[in-house]
Amino acid sequence: MKGYRLFAARLFRYRWWVLGVIVSIVIVDLIGLLPPKIIGEAVDYLRMESAERWVLGVFAAAFVGVEICRACMRFTWRRIAFDFSRRVELDLRNEFFEKSVKLPPAHFDRTTVGDLMSRATSDIDQVRMFFGMGLLTLFDTLTIVVTTFPILLWLNPRLTLYTTIPLPFLAIVCWRIFIETHRRSRAVQDQFGDLTARVIENLNGIRVVKAFAREDTEIERLDELSREQVRLSMRLARVQAVFFPVFTIVMETGTLLVLWIGGSGVVRGSLTVGDFIQYNLYLAWLTGPMVGLGWTLSLYQRGIASMERLNELLLSKDPEDGAAAGADAVDGDVEFRNLGFRFSPELPEVLHDVSFTVPAGSKVAIVGRTGAGKTALVQLLPRLYEPPRGAVFIAGRDVRDIPAARLRRLIAFVPQDAFLFSDTLAENIGFAFESPDAARVEAASKAACLHEAVEDFPEGYGQIVGERGVTLSGGQKQRACIARAIAADASILVLDDAFSSVDAETEERVVKSIREAGKGRTVFVISHRLSSVMDADRIVVLDQGRVVATGTHEELIRRGGVYAELWKKQQLQEALK
Repeated sequence: MKGYRLFAARLFRYRWWVLGVIVSIVIVDLIGLLPPKIIGEAVDYLRMESAERWVLGVFAAAFVGVEICRACMRFTWRRIAFDFSRRVELDLRNEFFEKSVKLPPAHFDRTTVGDLMSRATSDIDQVRMFFGMGLLTLFDTLTIVVTTFPILLWLNPRLTLYTTIPLPFLAIVCWRIFIETHRRSRAVQDQFGDLTARVIENLNGIRVVKAFAREDTEIERLDELSREQVRLSMRLARVQAVFFPVFTIVMETGTLLVLWIGGSGVVRGSLTVGDFIQYNLYLAWLTGPMVGLGWTLSLYQRGIASMERLNELLLSKDPEDGAAAGADAVDGDVEFRNLGFRFSPELPEVLHDVSFTVPAGSKVAIVGRTGAGKTALVQLLPRLYEPPRGAVFIAGRDVRDIPAARLRRLIAFVPQDAFLFSDTLAENIGFAFESPDAARVEAASKAACLHEAVEDFPEGYGQIVGERGVTLSGGQKQRACIARAIAADASILVLDDAFSSVDAETEERVVKSIREAGKGRTVFVISHRLSSVMDADRIVVLDQGRVVATGTHEELIRRGGVYAELWKKQQLQEALK
């Protein structure tokens, strides 16, 4: 039912456009009632012995004039209807994107990009088609039925009664087709999402596919999905195809009755030839849009199925909506208090009873073995995943009570996956600002030890880095992401394994630059290379989601334990190089 409500909401939002379409269609269809009348009167006039040629010219001129008026109004309502449908498409696409970028990462953990792309393209297009040609044809059919059927009754009630005898059967068949079309349309749209997801995944991972020579295998897998798409589409097409022969049989049965009963009336003299022709023309005028009703019902069902898929995202609750609108945040200590966290209810906890405090302006390192929960911990700070209430605080304020946008402006985040947009290097580094300042971009680049490499680029900071920064090396991408975080000038800087693609010498230079550029900032550093966190004011050691030790480098070495073990292993590895 949500799909229907959203349809109604769109119609109400554009009620004046809809009204314009309805008025135009009513005018067109009322004008359309005149040609049969003109032709019928002309035929009866021709049977008169006193018929004159100039009167026929009047009938012809009237007929042409009516058709010209109808053509003009038909252009008008098509123009309004298509404009209306494109505006709905524009709104839906903007709302879809706005909602998508505001959803938490947890949503994208269970939804593929391909499925989202399918909803943003195919589903929105199906909705547009219904709001355009679908509604247009539906209004047209209803108007013609309402205006033409009384005329048929007035011309010949008995003949009209016989003509409508097969219609209840047609209504039952249409309803059954209506229900089945909806079910199969939803299956087609869902499967199209899977197909799109597979294509996008392969294109994003094309280098992996080629590196392992798996092109043929991936082609076969996509072929299977494509064949399934064709199979589901053909199932839908078969149901839709049933309507037209059934409708044709019913309507042709009505036409047969008209010819038989009406023709008999003409022979007996109870019906004039002109009235008989006029009745047939009105019946044809009524039948025309009824033929398109099956196509309209198909558009409607596919539109409803697509709208339901869109509603799953558009009407989903944004967990960030619960933050107090008037709340603000100030710089201060960061505290994790008895924090337990799991990514979803069905998964085990990744963090258990984590508690520690980070004084404002200090540097804290989060270390531990792979899978210890380091990344999960720092992702809760800017609410990339929603932490439990009463577990994460900044300056004594629960982060759940701070508006997400304000909170994230306080935090500059460098993720493990160095992501850059297909734009200039300057735009990527200055991403936090509407119009990045050249001096700020260059200063941040120097702090991240990227400036020297940029000087060798043909376009300098105007260099297009390609999709996901493909034209840059791994180390350059990471340093560009670090520069982006430094340029944001946030109170809290989070570096999540930000030096994994950078050599030790460059890392040391970058760490030194960050220390100088980040004076007064609270810095969180996650690193598997312990030599880069030795100078941290405090090191927090995680193991299997629990804090097992905290202290300075020297303190943790003296105590032994996980940190000392990791340090010894890394020292041994360095000695063996």
